[in-house]
Amino acid sequence: MKYSILIVFMATFFSGFSKAQPPVFNVSPKVCVVSEQQDFCDLDLQFKWQLNAYSDVCLYQQEQLLQCWQQQRSGQFNYKARVQVETIYSLINPHTGVLIAKTQVEVQSAHAKKNRRRLRSPWSFF
Repeated sequence: MKYSILIVFMATFFSGFSKAQPPVFNVSPKVCVVSEQQDFCDLDLQFKWQLNAYSDVCLYQQEQLLQCWQQQRSGQFNYKARVQVETIYSLINPHTGVLIAKTQVEVQSAHAKKNRRRLRSPWSFF
Protein backbone atom coordinates (compact mmCIF):
# COMPACT_ATOMS: atom_id res chain seq x y z
CA MET A 1 0.00 0.00 0.00
CA LYS A 2 2.78 2.41 0.94
CA TYR A 3 4.67 1.70 -2.26
CA SER A 4 1.63 2.23 -4.48
CA ILE A 5 0.97 5.64 -2.92
CA LEU A 6 4.64 6.53 -3.32
CA ILE A 7 4.61 5.47 -6.98
CA VAL A 8 1.45 7.52 -7.70
CA PHE A 9 2.95 10.55 -5.95
CA MET A 10 6.24 10.31 -7.87
CA ALA A 11 4.43 9.80 -11.19
CA THR A 12 2.33 12.94 -10.69
CA PHE A 13 5.32 14.94 -9.45
CA PHE A 14 7.61 14.09 -12.37
CA SER A 15 4.90 14.23 -15.04
CA GLY A 16 5.14 18.04 -15.06
CA PHE A 17 8.80 17.85 -16.10
CA SER A 18 8.19 15.77 -19.21
CA LYS A 19 5.82 18.26 -20.88
CA ALA A 20 7.49 20.31 -23.59
CA GLN A 21 7.18 24.06 -23.18
CA PRO A 22 6.05 26.08 -26.20
CA PRO A 23 8.67 28.25 -27.92
CA VAL A 24 9.09 31.79 -26.59
CA PHE A 25 9.21 34.56 -29.21
CA ASN A 26 8.90 38.24 -28.23
CA VAL A 27 9.32 41.59 -29.94
CA SER A 28 9.67 44.93 -28.21
CA PRO A 29 8.01 47.38 -28.70
CA LYS A 30 4.76 45.68 -29.71
CA VAL A 31 2.86 48.85 -30.65
CA CYS A 32 3.60 51.66 -33.10
CA VAL A 33 1.67 54.94 -32.70
CA VAL A 34 1.38 57.05 -35.85
CA SER A 35 0.71 60.80 -35.77
CA GLU A 36 -1.28 63.04 -38.13
CA GLN A 37 1.92 64.26 -39.82
CA GLN A 38 3.23 60.77 -40.57
CA ASP A 39 1.49 57.54 -41.45
CA PHE A 40 4.45 55.35 -40.41
CA CYS A 41 6.75 54.69 -37.45
CA ASP A 42 10.48 54.19 -37.39
CA LEU A 43 11.12 51.60 -34.67
CA ASP A 44 14.17 49.92 -33.15
CA LEU A 45 12.76 46.42 -32.70
CA GLN A 46 14.36 43.91 -30.36
CA PHE A 47 13.53 40.23 -30.91
CA LYS A 48 14.18 37.51 -28.33
CA TRP A 49 13.42 33.83 -28.79
CA GLN A 50 13.99 30.54 -26.99
CA LEU A 51 13.31 26.95 -28.09
CA ASN A 52 13.26 23.58 -26.29
CA ALA A 53 15.91 21.99 -28.53
CA TYR A 54 18.75 23.10 -30.77
CA SER A 55 17.49 23.93 -34.24
CA ASP A 56 18.11 25.94 -37.39
CA VAL A 57 15.72 28.92 -37.44
CA CYS A 58 15.13 31.99 -39.60
CA LEU A 59 13.36 35.23 -38.73
CA TYR A 60 10.97 36.62 -41.34
CA GLN A 61 9.12 39.92 -41.63
CA GLN A 62 5.99 38.92 -43.55
CA GLU A 63 7.74 37.09 -46.46
CA GLN A 64 11.13 38.86 -46.20
CA LEU A 65 14.07 37.00 -44.62
CA LEU A 66 15.81 39.06 -41.91
CA GLN A 67 18.21 36.71 -40.10
CA CYS A 68 19.05 32.99 -39.70
CA TRP A 69 20.70 31.01 -36.91
CA GLN A 70 22.17 27.51 -37.05
CA GLN A 71 21.82 24.97 -34.23
CA GLN A 72 20.71 27.47 -31.57
CA ARG A 73 18.23 27.19 -28.69
CA SER A 74 17.92 30.94 -28.13
CA GLY A 75 18.82 34.22 -29.73
CA GLN A 76 18.18 37.89 -30.04
CA PHE A 77 18.21 40.33 -32.92
CA ASN A 78 17.92 44.12 -33.22
CA TYR A 79 16.28 45.55 -36.32
CA LYS A 80 15.35 49.05 -37.50
CA ALA A 81 11.93 48.90 -39.12
CA ARG A 82 9.57 51.36 -40.78
CA VAL A 83 6.08 50.18 -39.88
CA GLN A 84 2.88 51.42 -41.57
CA VAL A 85 0.49 48.52 -41.01
CA GLU A 86 0.26 45.61 -38.61
CA THR A 87 3.36 43.52 -39.32
CA ILE A 88 3.82 39.83 -38.54
CA TYR A 89 7.24 38.40 -37.67
CA SER A 90 7.80 34.64 -37.83
CA LEU A 91 10.39 32.09 -36.73
CA ILE A 92 10.54 29.35 -39.37
CA ASN A 93 12.63 26.21 -39.78
CA PRO A 94 14.45 26.87 -43.09
CA HIS A 95 14.72 23.17 -44.00
CA THR A 96 11.09 22.16 -43.48
CA GLY A 97 9.29 25.51 -43.77
CA VAL A 98 7.48 24.78 -40.49
CA LEU A 99 6.31 27.81 -38.51
CA ILE A 100 7.85 27.64 -35.02
CA ALA A 101 6.40 30.85 -33.54
CA LYS A 102 5.10 34.25 -34.57
CA THR A 103 4.51 37.69 -33.09
CA GLN A 104 3.32 41.03 -34.41
CA VAL A 105 3.76 44.79 -34.18
CA GLU A 106 0.44 46.67 -34.08
CA VAL A 107 -0.18 50.15 -35.52
CA GLN A 108 -2.39 52.64 -33.68
CA SER A 109 -3.34 56.19 -34.57
CA ALA A 110 -2.60 59.08 -32.19
CA HIS A 111 -5.40 61.30 -33.53
CA ALA A 112 -9.07 60.69 -32.93
CA LYS A 113 -11.35 59.97 -35.84
CA LYS A 114 -13.36 62.95 -37.08
CA ASN A 115 -16.54 60.98 -37.78
CA ARG A 116 -18.33 59.25 -34.95
CA ARG A 117 -20.66 56.35 -35.41
CA ARG A 118 -24.29 57.03 -34.55
CA LEU A 119 -25.52 55.14 -31.55
CA ARG A 120 -29.19 55.35 -32.59
CA SER A 121 -30.97 54.98 -35.87
CA PRO A 122 -31.88 58.32 -37.51
CA TRP A 123 -35.60 57.45 -37.40
CA SER A 124 -35.72 56.82 -33.63
CA PHE A 125 -37.90 59.15 -31.54
CA PHE A 126 -35.97 58.38 -28.37
